[in-house]
Order: sequence, then C-alpha cells, then structure tokens
Amino acid sequence: MKVRAKGRERGTTGRLALLLAGVALGLADCGYNFPGEGRTLPGGATSLYIAKFENRTREAGLENFVLEALEAEVARRGQFTLASDQSAAELVLEGTILSIETRPVAFSSADEALQYQTFLTVSAALRDPKTNNIVWRVAALRETDSYGAVANTVVTDSPEFVTGSTLNQGDLAQLSDVQLSETQQREALDRVLENTSRDLYNAMVENF
Repeated sequence: MKVRAKGRERGTTGRLALLLAGVALGLADCGYNFPGEGRTLPGGATSLYIAKFENRTREAGLENFVLEALEAEVARRGQFTLASDQSAAELVLEGTILSIETRPVAFSSADEALQYQTFLTVSAALRDPKTNNIVWRVAALRETDSYGAVANTVVTDSPEFVTGSTLNQGDLAQLSDVQLSETQQREALDRVLENTSRDLYNAMVENF
C-alpha cells in the first residue's frame, strides 16, 4: 500500500510539472511576460539615454537622485545599453519631478507626530531623438513610503529595516528623535526612488 501511494504521488507530481511547463510555454507563445521581463523598449529599441528630469519642487538636487536611481535600475536589469549621449541612443527618457511631500500620518495623545509618509510624483516620456516623436509617456506616477519618527514606532524586524536601513537596533536608543527622524526620512526617500525607478522601467518595457 505504501509503495502504491508513493507511486501515485510521483505520477501526480510528474503530471503537474508537465502541466506547469505547458502553461509556461503557452504564455511564452502568446508573448506574455511577467512584470518587468520585457526585453525591448517601444519600437524594439535596445539603447537608452536618461536625461536629468526637470525638478519643479523646492527639494534642491532631487533631480540628481532620480537620475542616479534610474541609471542604477537600468544597469541592474542589464537588458539595455545605457548611452552616455543622446546622439548614441535610440530613445531618450526624460521627465519632470512634479512634487515631493512629507506629511504626518500618526500622532500621540500629546499630538506629537509619530509617523510620516513621503510622496513622490513624476511624469516621464520616451522620445525618439531622430524624429523627436514621443513614443511612450506616463502622466503622473506617484510612489509613497512611510517611516517612524520616534524609536518606539520603528519596526526593527521589518524587511525594510533589516535589509535596507543604515541603523541597527542599538542605534535607536542613542539617537535623538530629530536625528532618528532625519535618518528615517532619508531612507524612506531612497525606497521611494527605488520604487519609482522600478515602476518606470516596468512600464517602459511593457509599453503600458
């Protein structure tokens, strides 16, 4: 009885593997890609120049951080050539930083801000430098992330803190609330920039 049960299990597993393989092949034949797995830009372009976005906010230098994040995302994916000049690129990515805002979203009984949320909104477009035609655009992509402003609101076992924070649990008791809030704010902005770059990349290759 046990041998037959194991045999049925192996048979079921094998049939399931074949079924999943067939589904995967079917999706590939239909041209389906999982998010961000597209290998070409609109029109089949494979080289890209990223221009510095226009910064319409009061956050000086934010356009440099956006540029660095976008270039890092494209380099990390490794699917396209990052051109150093517009003339060497098939497409140019350009855009505008429309707004950045940090607002308190949680308060103590004494009306002290305990948690903040950062919002970043950008618009972007892909332009053919030879014809000057816009081949893709997104009007207002908005990303957000939150952070704790005092030590007891920081979740030290969260994935964001464990893998992405420059702080460790011992630092929380050593920093003033102002120092902690400033550090957390910078790290939240880093995450927002990373998410913005990832979502812009995915949208470009999927031609949404």
